Amino acid sequence: MSGYGNGFACAAGAEDFTATAHRTGKGGRKVTVKGTCQCRTPGFALKLSLASPPIVPVPEELHLELTEAPPTETTAAVITPTDVEGEFDIGDEVERVLIRNRNITVLVKEG
Repeated sequence: MSGYGNGFACAAGAEDFTATAHRTGKGGRKVTVKGTCQCRTPGFALKLSLASPPIVPVPEELHLELTEAPPTETTAAVITPTDVEGEFDIGDEVERVLIRNRNITVLVKEG
């Protein structure tokens, strides 16, 4: 797990995430990315979203960003596990998910 020194209030590493691919009824493929981050306080809202495409395309990777929204109220400084989940359309060639702003790579498993 990466530490808090990177400017983020919630720490996470590759071991904290899973990426599971599955087929849709229309023959497409989706991946569900789930993770648990350790946030400095309770009340953080986490979100996974598509990152802008890389300059050099990497067809085997889905590029995501993990964003944090801090709590709106004052809370005690207690390390709190906070879940995040997102589902994304992918092609058959995607083998891994890269959460770019955290430098986290997760291998896609078939579900």
